[in-house]
Formats: sequence, C-alpha cells, structure tokens
Amino acid sequence: MRQRVVTVGVFLSFALALPSCKRQEGETSSPVDCNGMCGKYTRCDEGRCVVDYSTAVCEGLSTRIDEQPMEGPPPVTSWGTCDIDPANLPETFVPVDDSSIPSYDPNKATVLDMNAGSERLSEERLMVEMRTIEHELNKCLGIASCYNNGLGSGRIDFEFRVLGKSGQVDGVNVTAPEELSIYGIVPCTRAAIHDHRFPTFDGQQMVVNYSVELD
Repeated sequence: MRQRVVTVGVFLSFALALPSCKRQEGETSSPVDCNGMCGKYTRCDEGRCVVDYSTAVCEGLSTRIDEQPMEGPPPVTSWGTCDIDPANLPETFVPVDDSSIPSYDPNKATVLDMNAGSERLSEERLMVEMRTIEHELNKCLGIASCYNNGLGSGRIDFEFRVLGKSGQVDGVNVTAPEELSIYGIVPCTRAAIHDHRFPTFDGQQMVVNYSVELD
C-alpha cells in the first residue's frame, strides 16, 4: 500500500484577541437594550446579551496563569500516513458516530455566567492543547489514508467553543474539502476535539478557530 507523507500548515485564532481600547465616536456599551438584562462585560446584540470582550479587555481581562509548565507532546511530523498493516484493517470501514456531538452555532443564544471572572486561556496554552489534539486528528487522517491509499491536499477548518468552568467543548464544526471528506475524517476529527478537555479558567466561554492544511 502506498504511503504518502504530507506537510502541514497549522493556523490558530480565537475570539478573545485583544481589541483596541479606544472607543469610537458614537459607540456605547450601555446595556439599556434587551430590557436591561445585560450585565457587566456584556452588550445587547440583536436582542441577545453577548460578551463584550472589548470592554472586558479595557477593564482588565486577564490571561489564565498556569502553575504547571506548558509542556505538551512533540508536534506531528508525519501527517496522513498509513501506519497500519493492511492485513489488520477491517474489511468494511465503519465511521465514528458523531451524532451526539452538537455543532457550534454562533447565532445561538448563550447563557452567560454572571459570576464568572475575566480569565481566558493564553494563546500559548491553546497551542499546547492543540498539539495534543493534533495527534488524535492525525489518527483520523491515517485511517482514511489506509483505506484510500493516500490522501489529497486541502485545508480542514475547525471551529469550537470551550466552556471555562469545565474545560469542555460544547460544540464543534469541521469543514473539509471533498478530497478530505472521505472515510469518516469529518466525524472522527469532530469527536477528537469534542472529547478533549481543556484546562479550566474563571471566565466566559472561548471560541477557537483552528485550521490544518495538507499539501
């Protein structure tokens, strides 16, 4: 069976990027809309109370201070290769069942914890966590490569939300091109992200956007 070693580019962004603290003329953070239900660090957006991170940052949004060194696994060096003896592959491929894993809906109303603090995970901590997840993602790619006799190129985009109190991922979206939507890559990678537990932090949920590009 042919093995194909691919190179990968990894891209990470998250919804807590620090904005400018300069308020534009006419801009307001007054929570007078939404029937006065929006509290500190929130604003009314189309009838929903959402986190106003621009206000939180300007007033001291903090990064979670990690007591333990941020050591993670080594980066994946060989993406999408088949490391399984073909004789040991099940004759019939059965994809991961991700039917119980919710999608992330950015437009869905979110219940905010008014007692939560202002912490967030740092970009460095997120990268360490994603390095751990990458090994699970690569297992999904490797199995697909075994059945497909190699993988094509393309970019896989991940979008998910992390809850501060539990570190749990409560919704995952995976978008992949047709060449990388084979042999259960999408449900398998959704499960890999959903099953991971991030460090807890005293703050509102974080939305993470992450991409892997195979050449």
